[in-house]
Amino acid sequence: MKRRLAAILAADVAGYSRLVRTNEERTLQKLRELRENVVEPFVAKHEGRVVKWMGDGVLTEFASAVDAVSCAYDIQKSIHSRNGEAPGDHEITFRVGINIGDVVVEGDDIHGDGVNVASRLETLSDPGGICISASVHEQIKHRLDVPFQDAGAQQVKNIVEPIRIWKWTNSENGVANTKKPTSDSGLISTPSLPEIPSIAVLPFDNMSGDAEQEYFADGMTEDLITDLSKLSGLLVIGRNSSFVYKGKAVDLRRVGKELGVHYVLEGSIRKAGNRVRMNAQLIETANGSHVWANRRDGTLEDVFDLQDEITREIVDALSIQLREGEENRLGSQYTENTEARDWFLKGRLRYREPGPQANAEAQVLFTKALEADPNFAYAMAVRSYLKFHAWFFKWNSHHNAFDEALAEAERAAKIDPNLAAAHAFLGWMHMWGDGFKRALSEHETALSLDPNSSDGHLWQASSLIYAGTPELAIAPMDRAMRLEPHTPPIYLLNYGHLMLQLDRYDEAIEYLQAAIRKAPQFPMNYIFLSAAKTAQGKLKEAEEAGSRLLELIPVATVSTLNSQLPYAKEEHRLKIVAGLKAAGLPD
Repeated sequence: MKRRLAAILAADVAGYSRLVRTNEERTLQKLRELRENVVEPFVAKHEGRVVKWMGDGVLTEFASAVDAVSCAYDIQKSIHSRNGEAPGDHEITFRVGINIGDVVVEGDDIHGDGVNVASRLETLSDPGGICISASVHEQIKHRLDVPFQDAGAQQVKNIVEPIRIWKWTNSENGVANTKKPTSDSGLISTPSLPEIPSIAVLPFDNMSGDAEQEYFADGMTEDLITDLSKLSGLLVIGRNSSFVYKGKAVDLRRVGKELGVHYVLEGSIRKAGNRVRMNAQLIETANGSHVWANRRDGTLEDVFDLQDEITREIVDALSIQLREGEENRLGSQYTENTEARDWFLKGRLRYREPGPQANAEAQVLFTKALEADPNFAYAMAVRSYLKFHAWFFKWNSHHNAFDEALAEAERAAKIDPNLAAAHAFLGWMHMWGDGFKRALSEHETALSLDPNSSDGHLWQASSLIYAGTPELAIAPMDRAMRLEPHTPPIYLLNYGHLMLQLDRYDEAIEYLQAAIRKAPQFPMNYIFLSAAKTAQGKLKEAEEAGSRLLELIPVATVSTLNSQLPYAKEEHRLKIVAGLKAAGLPD
């Protein structure tokens, strides 16, 4: 008799008998759709195995509790979004139970107490929720940002000893049902504190007495964010939301509430000639107390070492558990050439600004960085992305501009295989080159290297939408917006696109209009808005969106825009085409 330790996920449909009595054909069809489009793809994504389907229930196994809970969370969020805000009497909801324990293996099947406990936990789960054993909670509590509540010890059928359980309920926890865009601050909602430690790195003050050195202070801040983001046991707020507070006198307790973080890192940088001084302090947002503080002095050649020391001391101060590979990735030196790094910091500042002029100027700065260090993979990766943007928006009419951008991103990833940005850019480019399988693989690699990359989660979500699986895009989109509570307009745009392809047009319009308020110059806003308005039969409003689009791109036509959108499913493409035609664009 073969045995092994496994994480077991058991799920079934809440109220299945009632649903079948009400409408058997519809219930069976929807269950089949959820099985093929949600459950099985997420089990595969998290490297699990479907052991068997049993009518309305499914038994799966995973190698780790983290994978099992991550899978359950993604499934529940996806189903909740498909059902809409009010599931009603006819929508399918799952109950999920997860246990980790010994199983008996017979061929492809598994049995034993580990399976029995998971099945009993499933009966204790709320519809749309997850119920886990204490042993599972012990494995995930410092690794996943999923808020479980202690439900105490429960006596369950056919199990001798009471089982302590923890529960997560799918209400007011995700982007799909509680976040509403605003027109002013961009704050979508006030996020709750995660179970794992969480931090925001606020922009370091430039104490050099020279405004020209602002780029250096900002660059050091971004580098600290990037280093900390590599840690899976820490939630790190993205650069966009952290820089909202630049140059402002802020109440750190208020910052903690707005961003949903336990800690804030703040400090200052003084650069004088070749000398650098860094002051940093880690503050607990609940009470404003200092957890850690230190000062570092060195030369420009020592900058990476100074950053590495600060990062590692924060890890120690917060008792962060490092997973395999994270220790080696901390403090990675992208270049040892100080001149190259200086050009890179200046280029990165320009890279974030929209428009063809900023794009061209940033490319020049990154080129200078590469002239100083030809193997500077990070500079190469970002320049490749700028080249891609120039190709996409027709700022570069060179016939092989896309191929050049893709080749440069490939070279960057080859030089530094652990550079998350290179893999993220590759994923984005391969999607536009009709390589969905490669695109999604690159996104997975990027997020394994940088699990807190808000842009990485955003691009993964967008790629999943274009790949024809918007249901699978909900979880990474949810994560991206959690990491950027002060939501950037590009996030609002992508969430609007997600809602559009899920046929949730009111929400799509709400988010797209919020994106337009913050970035009225971005053409994609009007492409998706015209499609949503057309789907609702509001053709006059679709035409208004089209007029604004033609102001931004006078040469835009239905055929040219259609050819640039890499939809895998024709039904998704036709939705956009119908909107462009209704908007009044020429064929």
